Amino acid sequence: MKIETMKIAALTIHAHHLQILYCVDEFQFSTQVFYHDVSFPALASNYSQSVIDCIAAHIALFEGMKLCSLFPKNYDVSTIAEHLSSASIDLFYQVYAGVFAQHWYENQVTDYAGPEMIFPGKELGESHPTEILGDRQTILTGCGGGKDSIVAMKILQEADIPFASMQYAHSIYGKAEAQHDLIADVLDCATPIRKHKISIYDNFIENPFLELYFPQIAKITIPKTPVSVFESLFLALQWEYHDLNLSHEKSANTGNFFWPEINREVNHQWGKSFAAETLLNQFIQNNLLANFTYFSLLQPIYDVRIFKNLARYPEVLDKIHSCNIQKPWCKKCPKCAYVWLGLMSVFPPKLVDSIFEKNLFDDPDLLLTFKQMLGLAQHTPFE
Repeated sequence: MKIETMKIAALTIHAHHLQILYCVDEFQFSTQVFYHDVSFPALASNYSQSVIDCIAAHIALFEGMKLCSLFPKNYDVSTIAEHLSSASIDLFYQVYAGVFAQHWYENQVTDYAGPEMIFPGKELGESHPTEILGDRQTILTGCGGGKDSIVAMKILQEADIPFASMQYAHSIYGKAEAQHDLIADVLDCATPIRKHKISIYDNFIENPFLELYFPQIAKITIPKTPVSVFESLFLALQWEYHDLNLSHEKSANTGNFFWPEINREVNHQWGKSFAAETLLNQFIQNNLLANFTYFSLLQPIYDVRIFKNLARYPEVLDKIHSCNIQKPWCKKCPKCAYVWLGLMSVFPPKLVDSIFEKNLFDDPDLLLTFKQMLGLAQHTPFE
């Protein structure tokens, strides 16, 4: 089966959430983005409706990128075309190529550069960036519950820089409330002046569609970081935040390997890289919010320094979590193995054992993962 056209069929802005309906040929899927403390009617009274529509359109555009996992021929954006510009389309292809290089490799696809963007009967609009009201100095800081988040918040806290937290739950990681509860435990170890929640419910990810209709395709790829940056913009408008910190460290700038067949590097973490950060930051300032800055406080340092900093806060050890398969830890994936190694290097082993309850070196299923970490395989682990 080949997909001809994926389409944004409808985008509805409700009082506290966005509802996006996608069509993939004859199939339909929905994505709902809930803001626990954003009121769209209140935003409309402070900003023009076109500002809200434009940001929502970019969220819909990039949330739809996950459907490119099916290698569609076309992406029909006619329903939101008036709120996009040619720069929006250019950014989409740049983000797609960076994030989906791994997807191409896993499916051994070398002749697909993404869907053709179409908008029959419509025209693209023009960019008219607005400015966030107020002069609040608080930094909006993402918190996914991992080591990077808490280290960044501790740095801000100890520097007496006010910050608010943004926790983000997504269907791909399981039940939203369970995710928020885990993150709340981490936030109890920090001092955000306000705690914000975004919850994403996505039925394309929650059902067996891929395995039933496209068993030949290796999993779904989602541009989680880029789309979360766009989704943060409504928090910035509602609460007058001019700065967003997502705590991505320096190793995100290095790919897993160079793939000659496409003449480019495959980088699982490209969406967290400085290149992606620069692209998104410049686009948002030039096209959406002129006085908004997205950055990463940890961008100048590698993980070895982050783990050393984390060791100063043993009270967070039983609260952090990084696994993308089964939170807090599945103890079987490359990410669990990597974090376990890092924790063992800076904490007393008994403390780490109390969390993981096993020595991951004893798991034969992780042998390849450890070989990959040592550079003894074709590439480093993707997670």
